[in-house]
Amino acid sequence: MSSKKRVAYFYHEEVGNFYYGAGHPMKPHRIRMAHSLILNYGLYKKMEIYRPLLVDDEKMTMFHSDDYVHFLQSVTPDNVADYNRELQRYNMDVDCPVFDGLFK
Repeated sequence: MSSKKRVAYFYHEEVGNFYYGAGHPMKPHRIRMAHSLILNYGLYKKMEIYRPLLVDDEKMTMFHSDDYVHFLQSVTPDNVADYNRELQRYNMDVDCPVFDGLFK
């Protein structure tokens, strides 16, 4: 008996509304274009589709430390220089940038 594995596809329409910075490979237009292709070619029929839920800070602390969640709530592109210690502690850099709307 063989069970065919399906691809898990996570998508939320708001993910394409954020700009992650010049050095980051994820670009809003690329996300929307990929989603459009998945829908128009019917690829979604062969996938397990998941829509991530938006959760509040209380639920976030079930999986992350209070300090980390507070950092995500507080840091912005305008004040990022004030958080150098936290940026290093939480390994935030070009791959995990601080951007407007980071904690929404």
